[in-house]
Amino acid sequence: MTPNSKAAITIDMGGTTLKIGIVHQGKIVTVHKQPASSRASLESILNELVPVINDLIRQTSIVPYGIGIAFPGIVDSPNKRILSDYVKYPNAKDIDLTDWAVTHWNIPLAIENDARAALVGEWQYGAGKSSNDLVLITLGTGFGSAVIMDGRLVRGRNYLAGNLGGHMTINLDGRVCNCGNIGCLETESSGWALKDLVESSPVFPSSTLARQEEINFQTLFQQAKIGDSLANKLVHHSLKAWALGIINLIHAYDPEKVIVGGGIMHNSEIIIPYVKHMEQKHSWSKNNNVSIVAAEQIEFAALLGMDYLLTSYTH
Repeated sequence: MTPNSKAAITIDMGGTTLKIGIVHQGKIVTVHKQPASSRASLESILNELVPVINDLIRQTSIVPYGIGIAFPGIVDSPNKRILSDYVKYPNAKDIDLTDWAVTHWNIPLAIENDARAALVGEWQYGAGKSSNDLVLITLGTGFGSAVIMDGRLVRGRNYLAGNLGGHMTINLDGRVCNCGNIGCLETESSGWALKDLVESSPVFPSSTLARQEEINFQTLFQQAKIGDSLANKLVHHSLKAWALGIINLIHAYDPEKVIVGGGIMHNSEIIIPYVKHMEQKHSWSKNNNVSIVAAEQIEFAALLGMDYLLTSYTH
């Protein structure tokens, strides 16, 4: 890439980590990462990102042609509006994102749900390159999902379609989810629910998990590998919840391939075989060869996806 090359600014506003990338012709030039602010307003976060983005532009000597935001919520992408409240970014519905991009850089803006953006990244540059019928699952803070059918993103009338895999009820007697529904998949196995699931166990005080500085899926899988019984139980519980959720999505959308991504996929050697086994045992599509694979763009799929979407929006 030469100085003054045109490139995209892309932002992945994840539940745990916020990433800003400079992307040129489908390749990551540089990425800045920072923790996702807890309950800070989206307006204040965007204002804080302006000098960071300006520094990245100076460092790379690019000319930005647009800015793309992957957002963890329900998004009206044609009208560039956020439709849902999200605990990490309150009042996001009130922000004029187009005005923010024009005011600071005089460039167009694109916005999409983060799971959809990640799916587009995998479709164009990763594990989904050979297919136009895909389901993507992202495992991490929640259970994100997105769908492409016949080479088109599935969005739906209210922009909900394909995105609410984590909010399918899988436990009729389960807890009330943060979305208001009962027994959602995320209440059974998600990053945000894990600490409570672990600490509510009567055997928690005697578990090695009680001595961990932080309870997350990384520590859960680590302690399971060294034989902790509670960790083993919750790993199996999580695997089963994720697999059943994936089977539900296979039944709903009949894809050729399911791509499983997210930070938890550092344990893909455990997750993928388990999901494949469950799919073969319980899915109606067991004889139709649904391919279940790990994501290839684990870190930057959403950044790459927003570059592709931004290009399609602005050309």
